[in-house]
Amino acid sequence: MESPFMDAEARVLSLDPSARLLSAEPLAGGVSSHTRRLVFEAGGEVHAVVERRPKAMPGKPPAAERAAREAALLARLPDLGIPAPRLRRFEPPDTLVLDFLEGATDPPPRGAASVIGPMAALLAALHRLGTEHGLPPLRTFTDPLAELRTWRPDLFPADAIPGPACPPFAGPPRLLHGDFWMGNLLWRDGGLAGLLDWEDACLGDPMAELAAACCDLHSRFGAEAADALACAYAALAPVDRARLSWWDVYMPTAQLIYMDGWGLPPDDLARVRAAMTERRDQALASLGMG
Repeated sequence: MESPFMDAEARVLSLDPSARLLSAEPLAGGVSSHTRRLVFEAGGEVHAVVERRPKAMPGKPPAAERAAREAALLARLPDLGIPAPRLRRFEPPDTLVLDFLEGATDPPPRGAASVIGPMAALLAALHRLGTEHGLPPLRTFTDPLAELRTWRPDLFPADAIPGPACPPFAGPPRLLHGDFWMGNLLWRDGGLAGLLDWEDACLGDPMAELAAACCDLHSRFGAEAADALACAYAALAPVDRARLSWWDVYMPTAQLIYMDGWGLPPDDLARVRAAMTERRDQALASLGMG
C-alpha cells in the first residue's frame, strides 16, 4: 500500500537540514487519521515527532478542514497550560507535524480510581477557555436536540406540540476537545501527560463533553465510575444538571449510531454497545421518556 506520507528522510530534513533519520514507524490506534512517529538526531540531540493526516470519515468535516483547525489550535494550546502536543509544522492541505509526547493510553494500574481526578481536572481546565484566550475560529456545539430529533423520531414526532424541551444554553461557549476518551489520554508515571487528536475541537456546552467522558468511563469501568467523574468535575466547575441529562441521552445515542465504523474488535464492540444502551435508557427514563 502506498504511504500517505512523504519520504521519511525528506521529512526530517525539512525540519532540520542537519537531521539524520533514526527510525520511522506507523502508530497504531488512530481510527480517523494516518499517523507515524519519526525519530531523528540533529544538533547532538535526539528528537521525536508525529506526522498526522486525517482520513475522510462519515459524519465529519473534510480532512483538510479538520487538519487546518487542529493545526491552528495546537499552535496555541501549550501556551495556555493544556498538555497538548506542540505544533512543529502544518503543510496544507492536511499534514501536521507535532512533537511526540511520551506516555501510554493504558490507564494506571488502579483503574478508575486513578483516572477520575486527573480527567475531571483536565476537563475543568479546558472548559475555562474561550474566545477571549486567543483561540482560532471553531464551530459551535450547544444543541443536543437537533440531531436527537433526527435520530429518534419515535421520541420526537414532528407533529408533537410542544415537543420535549431542553433548557437553553446560557453560554458563553467553552473549549471542548471533541473526542475526550481514554484512547486520547496519555498517562506517564501515574499522571496525565497529554491529550491527543484535536481535530474535533469546538466551542460549546461543557455538559456535552462531560457526558461524553462519562460514557467512556461507563463502558470501561461501569456506571459508578461515570457518576464519580461527574461528581469530581462538579467540585471544580459549574454543572447544569438539567442540560447534562439531555447530553446523557445524546452521547450514548450518537455512539450507538456510529460505533460500527470505529473498527473495534467484536468483543469490545459488544461491550460498548451494551453499556451505551444501558446509559441511554437510564437517561431517557430520568427525563420521563423511557
